[in-house]
Amino acid sequence: MTEKRAAYRIGAAAGLGGVTLAVIAALSVPMTMQDPFADISAADYMNGIVSAPALWVLLHLAVTVGTALKLVGLITIGETFEKSSARPLALIGNGLAIAGVSLLITTYARDGYVHTFMAETWQKAGAGGDAYEAIFASSTRTAYSTEITGVLLVLGLAPLAYGGAMLLSSLYARWVGWLGVVGGVGGVVTAGYLYSTGLTDLGYGVLYPLFGMAIPTVWLVAAALRVWRATATVQSPAPQPVAAQGAVG
Repeated sequence: MTEKRAAYRIGAAAGLGGVTLAVIAALSVPMTMQDPFADISAADYMNGIVSAPALWVLLHLAVTVGTALKLVGLITIGETFEKSSARPLALIGNGLAIAGVSLLITTYARDGYVHTFMAETWQKAGAGGDAYEAIFASSTRTAYSTEITGVLLVLGLAPLAYGGAMLLSSLYARWVGWLGVVGGVGGVVTAGYLYSTGLTDLGYGVLYPLFGMAIPTVWLVAAALRVWRATATVQSPAPQPVAAQGAVG
């Protein structure tokens, strides 16, 4: 039992660490180099990358590691429903999260590693680089498509499933469950809007920061802290009912 409690704490800590790393790295990319979502030409985008290619790759690697750790946290949260009647919803959340994170990591690998190679090759080509610009523009659209789909799954449908499980059980405070549901609905709307409109100020300037970063971050931190605190004070490996232990925060 002690080993299982330790495993839950490791998973919760991984989720919290992943949130921190992913947010810092994701914000550092547009602040220090080039905004991946800016509506600019392929040439301008590649110029931003080649200004500091090593940093571009490093920051994308950091986002990748952070996102993978967030997945560990999400699966750990799903496993806390092991003895709950809401477990089927949690398992659905786990499956959606795995699929969504796989797409997001594919996006980061493409934008971080592949696009760096393409930008450096384009720079060496000089005046003959028009073909590279066309290929790069097509590649960025491919990356957008996988990212938007990842958002739909891991930031939209997965929180809906987890939030529903939280509301059907007594393991988490109800506000945490509702935050997951509301954030999930927002994630679905955001992904749908981005699919329909592409790079717009409302999509990537308002909806994505709110439902793609802010609300999912608060929700995951609250849920992971619940797991951490519960396993630190009781003998059970999963959070105890809120009525017995009190709500998070």
